[in-house]
Amino acid sequence: MRKRTAAVWLLTAALLLAGCGAGFDAAAYVRGILNNLYLGDPSEYMETAEVSEEEAAREYEQGIELETDYFLQYYGIGEISDGVRQQISDMYRQIYGRSKYEVLEAVSDGKDYLVEVQISPIDVITDSRADIDAAVEAFVLEAVPADYEDDRALNDALALLVVDVVTENLPDSGWQEPRSVIVKVEKGEDGYYRLDSTAISQLDQEIIAY
Repeated sequence: MRKRTAAVWLLTAALLLAGCGAGFDAAAYVRGILNNLYLGDPSEYMETAEVSEEEAAREYEQGIELETDYFLQYYGIGEISDGVRQQISDMYRQIYGRSKYEVLEAVSDGKDYLVEVQISPIDVITDSRADIDAAVEAFVLEAVPADYEDDRALNDALALLVVDVVTENLPDSGWQEPRSVIVKVEKGEDGYYRLDSTAISQLDQEIIAY
């Protein structure tokens, strides 16, 4: 199942303006975006783009929210409580902290840049699939509907079951073989560089293997 939701495209809108002029470093710009979105480190992003620390933090949180939404979509889980949603988000902060990528040298065509990123997808979700299936099967066999006051309570229990399995497996999880993604950094008529509108979706597809 591929992550191609409309929400991912919305994130791109916040990643537009970068430096201009002969000293622009497209590779550093892309690396800064990745470091901010997945590692929560805005330092290089702030150096290469017109973004404040508060704006960078907001983009990181937005990325976590999008991943949390995708978690619920992927596992077919409906409405959950705010507390459980927070636990899912916290799990993704831990997963993102294991992001593994290398930004290679940017190649210019005289105006725009092509930047190759080698990403090793984090394997914890795929590695946990059998454990999650077994836990869900046991839950279904043992659950007593009367113990749950409504559908949200049942959804909370299922979501936490998955979170517990993934979190337990995370320290021992690894990465898949590196995959190459080439993104374009375009120069606009105003002289500022911007990521191509498809770039964030391309990169986000590969960070976590599902």
